[in-house]
Amino acid sequence: MLKNLISCLLLILMLTVSTAVEAHKYTHQSYNWEETPTLHSLTEEEMAASAIIIKDKRILEYTYGKEADLVLYETTHKIIRVNSDQAVEEFNKVFVPMGDVIEFVELKARAISPNGKITELNRDNIKELKDVRDLGTLKIFAIEGVEKGGELEYFYTTQSKVGDPYSRSMVQTDTKIKEASIEIISPDNLEFEAKSYNGFPDLKKEKKAVGKGDSVQILKGITTDLEGLREEDYSLHRANLMKVAYKLSYNRSQLSPRLYDWGTAAKLFESSMYRYNDKAKALIKDVFKDLKAKKGTTEEKVKKIEQYIKNNIDVKVGSGVDYIKVNKILVNKYANEVGLARVFAAMLQEAEIEHEMVMTSNRYQSRFDKDFEDWSNFTEVLFYFPEIDKYISPSASQYRLGFAPYQLSDNYGLFIKDSDKWHHKYIDMPTAKQSVNRIDANVSFDDNFGVSLDMEYGWTGYRAVEFRAIYEFQKEDFVKNRLKSGVRGATILESDVENETLNDSEDPKREFIIKGKLTTDDLMEKAGRSYLFNVGEIIGEQVELYQEHKRQNPIDMPYPTHYQRTINFTIPDGYTLEGLEDVKIDKFMENKSGEKVNRFLSDYKIDGNKVSITAEEYYENISLDKEQYENFRSVINAAADFNKVVLVFEKKKEEEKEEVQPVKDQPKKSVD
Repeated sequence: MLKNLISCLLLILMLTVSTAVEAHKYTHQSYNWEETPTLHSLTEEEMAASAIIIKDKRILEYTYGKEADLVLYETTHKIIRVNSDQAVEEFNKVFVPMGDVIEFVELKARAISPNGKITELNRDNIKELKDVRDLGTLKIFAIEGVEKGGELEYFYTTQSKVGDPYSRSMVQTDTKIKEASIEIISPDNLEFEAKSYNGFPDLKKEKKAVGKGDSVQILKGITTDLEGLREEDYSLHRANLMKVAYKLSYNRSQLSPRLYDWGTAAKLFESSMYRYNDKAKALIKDVFKDLKAKKGTTEEKVKKIEQYIKNNIDVKVGSGVDYIKVNKILVNKYANEVGLARVFAAMLQEAEIEHEMVMTSNRYQSRFDKDFEDWSNFTEVLFYFPEIDKYISPSASQYRLGFAPYQLSDNYGLFIKDSDKWHHKYIDMPTAKQSVNRIDANVSFDDNFGVSLDMEYGWTGYRAVEFRAIYEFQKEDFVKNRLKSGVRGATILESDVENETLNDSEDPKREFIIKGKLTTDDLMEKAGRSYLFNVGEIIGEQVELYQEHKRQNPIDMPYPTHYQRTINFTIPDGYTLEGLEDVKIDKFMENKSGEKVNRFLSDYKIDGNKVSITAEEYYENISLDKEQYENFRSVINAAADFNKVVLVFEKKKEEEKEEVQPVKDQPKKSVD
């Protein structure tokens, strides 16, 4: 969310260079493809794949423009074998984000058919798409002549202005790459640093002479036979892809201090987020009079401010002063995500509440690395209150003071007290018992074994936050879908909700509750003189994990969760109950200390003719090595096994004997 803010604020950094440095063109401008291409040899296994990326080469060269400003020449060269119609459809169009691109310096593309025919790019096929979601403007070109069993090749170089001399390059995809390489080239006085992740080789540093006594620095990395990484359930797929993060660290011609380090980031964010004028101060003072925002405990004061902002200011997509200046926002009652964070910063500062601003990343996209100064990870902002050990997420309207959003938890962040006081800290994930999913079902049967249910669902923690947000916009549908989630064909007779507002999320222990009375015939099936009771379906459909290939990703769940389900019913008079032993399931995973950290445990108790079935399921350890996948799968699938449990009500033998006794003068039933 903060990329645009950082780009603007980088103007304050000392990026200009000595006028003694001579501007020159980029050094790899002679790079080209093979003049006469031929199809590449592949193994049988590679021929069986839908597609194989034979070559993926990236060259990023920073150099000086005519005004001694920094310019980036970026070259991408790919060769792809397409072995299926699906691959032809997937790869015959190329999309290039324009972003800061000034121009295409070079653009070539061609297709090589299985019989060797070469079809060059028709430049009439180059189109431009504007405002494509959050990607901005795209260049798109279609490559004609791509055939199954053939190859396509494209090679382009763009020239861009440099706003951010740091970034990351995603090297891996879901398709195997025969050879992947990356080079980062810079003038001799500009020193870049890089770090590889998820198994890509470390980049090696070298110098290269480029004439007239000049030289360039090069960071280079290459790997071969890079397997594609599939998207798998319970994984952080994008965060697990091989990548290279890089940044400008020194300008040796200026004897400057280290660039783009943590301290510079702290100063940059502190000076920008807490900047507001006297008009804003006056408006905040008026708000505080009504809220009595300076009275009460720290927690009470923070809650007053958060409720005011989130209940009165809308988050909108937009740019300009109306969206980011505090005084404008307080009058107009709307802001973009950055602007909303600035309002929080201003109010917390004016209320003299001790807090720290936290800059972090979404761990689903990229884990925050406290050991490498990758400013690309500054995508999310939080406010942390040390006295009460709680967080506010400014732009997440569904959250209230308490946990950080789960996408940002189990992750590190840069905690900024002021421009000179900062530190790294782990953003804790709540325990499983702090995000409880509860089902209480009291089941009764009429004389014909029609089923009535008195249902109560309860949620705390993260699940309550999510469900309150959905309920806010889909009240009737949400209640109906929840109550009927485990009961096919049910009729809802009555329903009620408790603690359903977004403000109820201020207390993570406060259950969001839905109650309902339902009737259904679908949980019971007649089989001769017996009745089959699909008791497991009451807990709702469950995930089943099946995977034909070997697990590639580590296991990562969204957050720790604890499920508690109780089903109570009475065995009807004249019937026995069979199948209860099928209810007893116990699958678990242990940590090194022998503690059961992930588990599904179901059991039953009988008191006379009253039956109580319990099913407890919890996931305390949400990050596991891929080698533990089979054990993890057995725990997940245990809930699906419970969902299939069927109990049998059988007529007692004495009852059956009584039923067949003749009755005098019994009228015949009509065949109608």
